[in-house]
Amino acid sequence: MNDFFKKHKIEFGQGTPTVFDPNKLVNQDGTTPMYRDVDGKLWAMSGHTHAGRVAVFCGKSLDDIHEVYPIKTNFKTGNAEYAFSGIRYPEGIKPRGSIWPFGLYICPNTHRFFCWFHNETGWGGEGSAYDAYGPCDTPKFDTDFRHVGLMHSDDEGRTWDFDRWVMTGYEPSFTKNYNPNGDSMIGQQEDLVKFGCGDFSIYVEPDGDYIYLYYSKISIDISAKKVEEAWKNCDCCVARCLKRTDGTMGDFVKYYNGSFCEAGNLGRESVIVKDCWHPRVVYSEPLGLYIMSSKPIIAAVKNEIEGLDAQRKVAQFSVSKDMIHWSEQKIFYVDGVPFGNHYNAIISDDENSQPNILKSNEFSMLCNPNGNLVTRYKSKIVEI
Repeated sequence: MNDFFKKHKIEFGQGTPTVFDPNKLVNQDGTTPMYRDVDGKLWAMSGHTHAGRVAVFCGKSLDDIHEVYPIKTNFKTGNAEYAFSGIRYPEGIKPRGSIWPFGLYICPNTHRFFCWFHNETGWGGEGSAYDAYGPCDTPKFDTDFRHVGLMHSDDEGRTWDFDRWVMTGYEPSFTKNYNPNGDSMIGQQEDLVKFGCGDFSIYVEPDGDYIYLYYSKISIDISAKKVEEAWKNCDCCVARCLKRTDGTMGDFVKYYNGSFCEAGNLGRESVIVKDCWHPRVVYSEPLGLYIMSSKPIIAAVKNEIEGLDAQRKVAQFSVSKDMIHWSEQKIFYVDGVPFGNHYNAIISDDENSQPNILKSNEFSMLCNPNGNLVTRYKSKIVEI
């Protein structure tokens, strides 16, 4: 597999703006979740709840997808005293903060929409936010704690009910500096802190039994004084759940020590790709390979990438035959500058396939910075 990018390269066209636009108060912060329903409609969600709004989009493909309505949640976000219907994080901590929709699946029999969303303790807490150091307005060095939540909709994404928390780190979501509950639980005691499960995307097997969730695990030294010194690791892990078709949704099982065997909540996990921010996976039918796009965030933070601009925008690519073992990552350059952005996603342009299934070697890259415009680049894989 490590020979693939010695024989192939990705060529990128000119960027064009998409409908995922902050000028319309849709501030996409992460890769854009998409899924095609049983009737052939392509659906997407974009935005997050503490800056602008979350909206639902629909069309035949990226060429004509358009906003159809903003979402409404039948639960509150924000302060820990009322957020998420009081359903606590699996550690027992009161939930708080916002939702970032990152995964979308539509049941083929019931037409129920399922959305997995990213959540952080340091943003949008409305007076209850906290990070590794204690209560905060915004987190220092990104040192707040991640969980993945699940919600569902029975009216094509107009209104949503919160179900439960489905992914939690092995380590508790607080430190020796601050216990958000003020109870007898013991937080992480070392200066090197891990920040839960999040910054993810999903891969839905078109014919198989599983939905895979690829997520990032961040490790930061909270004794450091500068961000360049603080960030130590940001690695990719994976979990999976059964792909049900009866309007219910199963729990995730994490990949650990060679098999899927640990609970999604509070279970252990193994790293499958090092230095990998917000991984996103597609399958290429012509190549018979899975392709992962992500960002090398540690190398970017430490300014170790030649030609990288001050905003550290870069994409990296890797291939796999089994979704677990991945090749070395490859960065491509356009006019001497690394291609990409903070979030990078490969999307199929085919009107008859799921967005994560490539029917040809031509596709689109969707790239965006934090909470800003998503730009589309027509792209293709070619032999060198």
